Amino acid sequence: MRFLLAAGLLCWILPVSAQTVAAGASGDTDQDGLSDAVESALLAQFAPVFMASDDDCSLRPAEFVPLRATPEVQNENGTIYGQAFPRQSHDGQVELHYYHLWRRDCGEMSHVLDVEHVSALVVRGDASSWKALYWYAAAHEDTPCDASQITRAGRVAGEFHGPEVWISRGKHASFLSPAICARGCGGDSCGVMKPLTSPKLINVGERSRAMNGAIWADSPQWPLAEKMSRSDFTETRTARADRVSDAGIAWANPEKRPMQAAILGGNNALAGASGGLHAADTALDTASSDTGNALNSASESTESGLAKTARSVKKALRATARKLGLKQ
Repeated sequence: MRFLLAAGLLCWILPVSAQTVAAGASGDTDQDGLSDAVESALLAQFAPVFMASDDDCSLRPAEFVPLRATPEVQNENGTIYGQAFPRQSHDGQVELHYYHLWRRDCGEMSHVLDVEHVSALVVRGDASSWKALYWYAAAHEDTPCDASQITRAGRVAGEFHGPEVWISRGKHASFLSPAICARGCGGDSCGVMKPLTSPKLINVGERSRAMNGAIWADSPQWPLAEKMSRSDFTETRTARADRVSDAGIAWANPEKRPMQAAILGGNNALAGASGGLHAADTALDTASSDTGNALNSASESTESGLAKTARSVKKALRATARKLGLKQ
């Protein structure tokens, strides 16, 4: 299935590369220092295999009408949008973003226009080959329920091609393992899934320098432009990924885990989370038998923070009970 999916993407993307070469191999439409031909080749090589629900209420990732200032859905056909740009101050490294954009988020706290993505940090191995160093999956990014993950590429079989990525039903958060899907607090579910058929992989270019008519990417109606403007691979995150076990996947933002445990379900969830905490940057080890029970942290202080959160929740509940005249 990986071959069939990759072949489908290549069928669409190779003509673009051929046109670019015909116009001149140095063509750089988005003016980021990386030629259109190289961007197209890298996006095709590392395209992930997205696993999605067959009964998602938003159907499949959407294709948007080109040359519109605001995002307007043209077809919910599984289109994936790509971005490739060289990393500043890191010679030879290129960051690849793969955006699956949806007509709407139809889970808890639903909203229109859902922006989700995964990304890879790749490096040129020699004159003709590239290799991925890390993969990042965004899950409820920039919210209290942020469950984004990062790992070394080899841990998800993603060094020379894209790994499998699970998209939660309705919420569309991205996960590098189906076991991690239920570990956040966003109501995610990755039950019955199958590979997403993606007819197109479209390069959006850079913010304010759109390619293929994707000027809607800069619209203030959604946070796509912000995600296009930053790197997912900070030194802190890559160092954390380097420290986990050989089969490990690290939380990208572990400092949010105590708050998430509280949101996840009150005192019982807090107690269970406290028992599953580990120190020193561990996250979810997808090779272990107790993966589904882990809520982990990047520092020894997390357990203390979790206890403080529990006490705060209890105080708030007691105060509410007193106001309502309820027995405690």
